[in-house]
Amino acid sequence: MTRSARQRLHVWYGIFLAIFTVVIAVLFAAQAADIYFSGAGYSRELVAERVSALAVPFWLWVAAIIAGGILTMVFPPEKSILRRIPDERKTVQRLIGMAGTSSSEKYIAAEKAVKKESKIRTAVWIECFVVCLVCAIVALAYTFNFAAYPNVDEYPVEEPNAAVYAAILMLVRSVLSCAAVAFLACLAATIYDAVAAKRILPQAKILLAEGGRMQAKPADAGKTAVLDSPRFILIARIVVFAAAVAFIIWGAINGGAGDVLAKAVAICTECIGLG
Repeated sequence: MTRSARQRLHVWYGIFLAIFTVVIAVLFAAQAADIYFSGAGYSRELVAERVSALAVPFWLWVAAIIAGGILTMVFPPEKSILRRIPDERKTVQRLIGMAGTSSSEKYIAAEKAVKKESKIRTAVWIECFVVCLVCAIVALAYTFNFAAYPNVDEYPVEEPNAAVYAAILMLVRSVLSCAAVAFLACLAATIYDAVAAKRILPQAKILLAEGGRMQAKPADAGKTAVLDSPRFILIARIVVFAAAVAFIIWGAINGGAGDVLAKAVAICTECIGLG
């Protein structure tokens, strides 16, 4: 099989498998929606009956995935060399770090422009950090405001779930709003940083052209070597792993594991309908 024919085969099979996957997902979603709007309620028997009706297309989809794997092994796709996406920010930092000093007018003007733009970029990131910090504080205040959580003992037997769901929905809305604001702030800062780096790149090239190359400081190389050393990476991984284990043990001791299990069982049996 020629290279072009092999490539077309993989492309068309990928399109077919993607469409087939979407069809299977729509079928399962349609069955779940039909059960919900019928008012019959979720039960193990009803869910098993509806899922069994989709057994044939589901197993055909599984067979298509297996066939795709066999196709890849028999006719492996051509390996393409990925092109590195240019990053002006790293380029600017590298050029400025390499540039020496000079007393020419071009060098002085470019240096002033670089310093001015660097101050603006630093101010933008500080503002982004402040916005993220405020959003984190507000989200934590909503999360740990235990007075806002309903006490199920004060409600009749039929109403606690509705009260709990309403409180959880309000908490999710508040926390997600803070997360969205922080995400937009980080996105805006990142976009401005990229635009500013592209704008200041010609000035960095002038610094290098006028000042010439300067050898890197040994101290910088030493710091980079320490941060990239396998021993430092291993220590960092051990510290993170130990902190994770400590938090897990702490949660198990104070009863958090039981609360999570009870909520998971309630969600599966009452909301999703697996019970």
